[in-house]
Amino acid sequence: MKILIIGGMHGNEPLGISIVEQLKARPIDNVSAVIANPEAKQQNVRFTNNDLNRSFPGSGDSYEEKRARYLLELCKGFDLVLDFHNTHCPENDCVFVGEGAGETLFDAASSIGLPRVIVADYDCINKYAPNCMSVEISLDSPLNDVETWLHTIEALTQMASLPVAQDIVKYRFVYRMTLDDDMRLGLRDMKLRAFQPLDSATADALGVSSPAYPIFIGDAYTSYNYGGVLREIV
Repeated sequence: MKILIIGGMHGNEPLGISIVEQLKARPIDNVSAVIANPEAKQQNVRFTNNDLNRSFPGSGDSYEEKRARYLLELCKGFDLVLDFHNTHCPENDCVFVGEGAGETLFDAASSIGLPRVIVADYDCINKYAPNCMSVEISLDSPLNDVETWLHTIEALTQMASLPVAQDIVKYRFVYRMTLDDDMRLGLRDMKLRAFQPLDSATADALGVSSPAYPIFIGDAYTSYNYGGVLREIV
């Protein structure tokens, strides 16, 4: 299996950047690695002009839009693309795939031990690169470890085929909780936990039908939002 590793889609999220740097120093056969947003990484900021992961498919001439076009073209040469991200929100480990994702990505999610899969239908790399899976890891997670991922990536390259996933739980991203929502409803006082269902009154107040599940709660990387809300796909 030929794999591309993307780090630094957001330039201040450390895990993917560290994985890419280690792969450059300690190459693995059939694995390539790229920093998605080198300028944001150098400045230790999320992005320079536009959020790179909201700049796909890259139809304009800003720096991030040009990088989006480059990354989409690069992805075409690989069987599997893993795009690494971090979140401050505890217990938030999961993956994102696009609407057009094939079963290979769900099998890959299971193989790397991340069975919670969120289907994204907004403009992000997953929407336009059907072989790309974005890996979201909490900063305090045991999986926020470079060596663990290097071993996992090498193991993937040695698989002739991926075991069929048996444990996947699929979700859809349905709502972004705003800072106004937080102030209006006192969300911080509710001690919400990632992937634990909202009470029905809170879901109703957000305009989301139950059961609904919060993620990225109070994430300092996206301090302009309070979090997100998912619905399970059944």
